[in-house]
Amino acid sequence: MMVIYMEEITFSSQKDLYNRIEPALRSRAKLLHLKGFTSITEKDIWDYLRLNKWIKETGLELCELVDDILHCEDKNILLYCHDKYMKDNSSLEEIFEMPKLKE
Repeated sequence: MMVIYMEEITFSSQKDLYNRIEPALRSRAKLLHLKGFTSITEKDIWDYLRLNKWIKETGLELCELVDDILHCEDKNILLYCHDKYMKDNSSLEEIFEMPKLKE
């Protein structure tokens, strides 16, 4: 019987953690791009999970973070990005030229 002991991994900052899980974020962004969601970035995925899923969690393990990145539902990331984009832009008229209605 083989027993393997692993050291506990700790991160001194969110940047250190981000750098550690960046390959998983990159993979997930690539999968979304292949599905046609080319405007979703690694940072969008990170922000969605950090602000919505992990905000109330404590003591998460690295494997749990990677699992969340790879398996969270696409629609949740897309809704987060949509809401963020709409919040960043005050009105649709500023984004799109609205069609003129016939009188």
